[in-house]
Amino acid sequence: MQDRNLDDAAQSALTVALETAGAIGDDQCGTEYLLYGIMATATGDTAELADLFALDALRIERGIHVLRAHRFSLEHDGVGPTPLTDRANRALRTPRADDAEGSTGVFEILHGLLEDESSGACQVLRELGVRPTEMRRLVAYGTRHMTKEELDELLETLDRRTADHRPWWGPRPGETLETLNFPDQGGAVQLAASESAVARLPTVAVTPEGFGLTVTIESLRPWLLPPVLQPVEVLVPGQAPELVDGPELFSLELHFSDGTFVSNRSIWPRWTQDRPDRPVLVSVGTRTEIVDMNDRRRSEHRLVTSDWWVWPLPPEGPIELRVSWSAESLFGSASFDGRPMLAALHSGDR
Repeated sequence: MQDRNLDDAAQSALTVALETAGAIGDDQCGTEYLLYGIMATATGDTAELADLFALDALRIERGIHVLRAHRFSLEHDGVGPTPLTDRANRALRTPRADDAEGSTGVFEILHGLLEDESSGACQVLRELGVRPTEMRRLVAYGTRHMTKEELDELLETLDRRTADHRPWWGPRPGETLETLNFPDQGGAVQLAASESAVARLPTVAVTPEGFGLTVTIESLRPWLLPPVLQPVEVLVPGQAPELVDGPELFSLELHFSDGTFVSNRSIWPRWTQDRPDRPVLVSVGTRTEIVDMNDRRRSEHRLVTSDWWVWPLPPEGPIELRVSWSAESLFGSASFDGRPMLAALHSGDR
């Protein structure tokens, strides 16, 4: 569309939105990507709005992935730039309230994409625990529909900087991480090995509220099936979803010194605001690298990297990590001492 009149900040947000939609592989750039672009490039009042609702780019991107899992279309053939949806185009043409002839800014775009409760932006906000109606009221100040006095009164009741909108998992923005590496073991702890695969633990990082770890699975010869990192949810009419796993499931368990353990066989939805009532292991992300070997004996090389978050911090003592993958006869375990890492974390608090 060539009839848009955007200011510099709005144009930058649109550019990031289009690039992100293309990088993720979506066939359309919807309002959820405009929301991402605005928050990823936020400055001034927009940055304060992002901070108020804990809308950093990483959280919004994860919300977009959740939204994409529930839709599918083939409207774009992948050639040329990613097209904008009708809702996104309407939001980009939102007129200024103070000057109908002026350029559309980021607050006007926000106002436009929040008007429709069924928009992708509103769906992502709800997924992240943010009420679109509350955010819409604050956006009204940026578009000069609210006085300064009304804004101050609203902020007293909506201030989310006390963690109401902050995710319970993962490190907080700017938080110090204490890492545990394994240089004496070649940079990674070997968890298990078989004729076709080897699993390793390269690093662990801890914060005051939990710790993250990375597990890699490397192929030594072609796999019949790639590993599955979590059980599949099967919907049964009239019943709660059933978790189904098979030999392709790569099972991961962490056992702690007090006898408790966490496992990837149970799924806890990390998008909910409710903190778990028990220790949990949360999948943060998985990526796969495939390299063609040009070798008849070993046609390809695969490296699967999975990131996990454990909440809350375990008690002091050894931590045992057990893995099993029946499809490739991969079974094993390794232990590491988390006390030096916890001690370094606590020493930083003093």
